[in-house]
Amino acid sequence: MDLDRITHPLRLARGSHHSGSGKGCAMNVISYINGDPQVTDFPTCSARPLSLLVQSSNDLLAGPDGYLSPEASVLALDLAWQTVGTADVPDTVVHAWIAQLLTSPTWGVLRYAKITAHQAILDIAALHRAAAAGEMPEIADWDAAGQAAHAAAETLRGAGRRAVQAAFESTRFVDNDLLMALDKVVVHAENAHALASGDVSTASRITEFTGHAISSWRDLASAFTAPTAGATPASQGRETTAVSLSIAGSAMRR
Repeated sequence: MDLDRITHPLRLARGSHHSGSGKGCAMNVISYINGDPQVTDFPTCSARPLSLLVQSSNDLLAGPDGYLSPEASVLALDLAWQTVGTADVPDTVVHAWIAQLLTSPTWGVLRYAKITAHQAILDIAALHRAAAAGEMPEIADWDAAGQAAHAAAETLRGAGRRAVQAAFESTRFVDNDLLMALDKVVVHAENAHALASGDVSTASRITEFTGHAISSWRDLASAFTAPTAGATPASQGRETTAVSLSIAGSAMRR
């Protein structure tokens, strides 16, 4: 790894940046180290929904000048490193992950919806769990659940509305690439957590959400993917995280 190409004069900053600007987000660092033909916010080694979450965390951690402090940079890089090896999972993993994003007691968005909207979210999560088990529901079932969620969302405001919208958008992948269709799901889920942050800073809430989301994805990938050569791609990424973060963190402080 050519550290000079990363640290001179790269600084982690909010937003997208053109080549040679000396600025980039944490996922740009991963993209470069991964050897992507063009440095991007979405490295080929990282699952797209997780990359999107890390980008949001990166931007929220930036200071008033648009740059991340050394401490915030280490946090953003830690999250980014954890996404390495998470790409190319089967759709069963993605469906299981969506179900957790919606209903997990720890990090799901169900808690933000009014009790009258809970069933709409739970029904959609059940469809995703069925798909994760290899029993893909009929299109009519997805459509019916989506319509019920859309109607429920119209009665809500704030974090609750965003929570139900996340569920609704997760039913709209039919005839589309599942991972690409997740962009809106992730954005609505992020907004639900942000709007419900209360006394906790939005940056803290979203980075915590991102950490849970990455851990869940990796755990599900390990559970759904048969191990090869002693490790799955996700576990291989985890094994290199500590060493890589140590290198990147020390390099940023030069």
